[in-house]
This record gives sequence, structure tokens and C-alpha cells, in this order.
Amino acid sequence: MSEAKGVLATGRLLARSGKLATAAGVAVAAWAGLLPATLIAQDRCQVRDERRLTGGATGEVSIDAGAGKLIVVGREGTDGISVVATLCASSQDRLDGLQVTLNESGGISRIDTDYPNRRGSGRSYARIDLVVEVPAGTNVGVDDSSGSASLSGVGAVHMRDGSGGLTLRGVGSVVLEDGSGSVEIAGVTGDVEVEDGSGGLEIREVAGDVIVSDGSGSIEIEGVGGAVRIKRMGSGGVSVRDVDGDFVVSSGRRERIRYSDIRGSLDLPPARRRGRGSQA
Repeated sequence: MSEAKGVLATGRLLARSGKLATAAGVAVAAWAGLLPATLIAQDRCQVRDERRLTGGATGEVSIDAGAGKLIVVGREGTDGISVVATLCASSQDRLDGLQVTLNESGGISRIDTDYPNRRGSGRSYARIDLVVEVPAGTNVGVDDSSGSASLSGVGAVHMRDGSGGLTLRGVGSVVLEDGSGSVEIAGVTGDVEVEDGSGGLEIREVAGDVIVSDGSGSIEIEGVGGAVRIKRMGSGGVSVRDVDGDFVVSSGRRERIRYSDIRGSLDLPPARRRGRGSQA
């Protein structure tokens, strides 16, 4: 009986890996259409400039992005790194204070942005929108303060995100610290670990384990080859389905947890009692 279960589990994992490979290819093709002429749908921009930077591939890229939108695409057949930066500001003075650099240090390609320190009026602004193209499977580290971000077709992702919507598709693994804004993660061939402040969180098609700590907002998890562990539930509901491994929730309200198709064991908080003598 145990041997039969092992064969079934192996079959599910192989099937899931095949779907992930297909999802990664679709994701890369979709994001490739965004480069670079149709860079990003820009907001109003009083003064604008564009910078293009190129460098050799190193296997790992570190991006320090401030205010602005970010797109990172891993492409098959690419042997270098290219950066298209759109600088946008409310005045020429503030535009002159924006800088973008691409350097190599310690075997890591580093993309850094610099913003003017001068405080302006409430209507003044300065931002840098980035489109970064790297070889497929490149490991990427990102420190992003604000603005939407999308990464696809890359390897391991280590990211700290302040605010703005975030999409990760067709990547190797994810370690994410997110402040606010919606998060969508799909097509991951390794593990996913997320510490989320606020905003909805959606995770789909992960070959490895999923670990989540959440402040507020709904959590939806579907199609996981390993185990799912929610260390902390926020104020929203939790929906988990199609998990090959265990499903564990360390703390939270049982009444806000929905699950189905869990093939491992369950370890959930006890349901609250009703009545005068009940305890939280």
C-alpha cells in the first residue's frame, strides 16, 4: 500500500513540474512583449529622460529600486544584462538629481538608483521606471520602495518590497518581505516564503513548500507539491486547495480557514467555543 502511494505522489510531482515548466515559458513570452518600446504605461510626466545600460552576465543581479515601476525578465539566449531606465520628474532640477548605474562587484551585477534629497512642494515628484533583461534563471535580489513590480523567468528571488502591486511568475524560488499591496506568485519550481504586511496574497502552482506570515488581507493558495504552513493569519480569510503535503496553521481563527484536496496531514487551530464560558 505504501509503495502505491509513493508511485502516486511521484506521478503528481512530475505532472506538476511539467505544468510549471509550461507556465514559466508562457510567463516569459508574455512579459517579453513589454520590452522596451512599450516600456510601461507611464503616468503624467513633466520632464523625462531615458537611459540604457548594458553589462555582462554574472549569474546574480542585485537591484536597488526606489520610487517607480520595475519589470525584470529572464530570457533564453541572452548572454548579458540590459537596463532601460525612464527617468521622470516634475522639473528639470529634480530630473538632474536622478541617477542609474550598473556595476559588477564580487561576482554580482548591481543596478542602483539615486534620487534627489531636496524636498519639494506637494506637487513635486521624481521616479525611475526600470525594465531589466537578464539571462533566464538568473538569481535576483530586489530592494524596492514603492511602485508596481513584475519578475518572470528568473531563478531564486530574494525581495523586499515597500508598497505597490507585485507579480512573480515562472521563477525558481521566492523569499519575500512585503509591506503593502496585492501579491501574486505563480509557477515556482522551488519553495516560497512570504512575510506579508497588508493586501491580498495569491500563490499558485508551487513545486516545493509554502510558508506564509500575514498581517491583513485574504490568502489563496492552490497547487502545491510540498507542504503549506501559515505561521500567522491576518484579518482576512484563508483558502487552500490541492496540496500534496501537510497543511499547518500555527495561529488564527479556524472559522476563517477553508481547505480541500489536502493529501498530507492537517494541523489547524481549534474552533472557538460559543457561549458565555467560551475562551478565545
